[in-house]
Amino acid sequence: MMRGRTGWRVVERSGAVGRAPGTLAALGFVGGLLVGAAAYAQQAHQYRRSLFSGSPLRRYLALGYLRGQPSVDTVRLLRDYCEWERSPRLRRRAAEVLRCVEADLD
Repeated sequence: MMRGRTGWRVVERSGAVGRAPGTLAALGFVGGLLVGAAAYAQQAHQYRRSLFSGSPLRRYLALGYLRGQPSVDTVRLLRDYCEWERSPRLRRRAAEVLRCVEADLD
């Protein structure tokens, strides 16, 4: 507290009284991003195991996960999957992912 012309007033110092609303919003935003990224990573890991699932949606999501995992094992798995898959759309998507993974390895 300081004595001013009109009487006593409170002088706030940076961080002494509390955080500004903008700072709390930024912390909440960053926290939300981190929680969302962790949840996405867990879901994507589960979809990796679903490549040969009976559900076309799970197979599509598994292909998306494998796109971000370039390795020789991924290439082998995608080649096997291309031979196994009966759906023309998913087979085309798998071939596209295979090309991208092979390009990433070069």
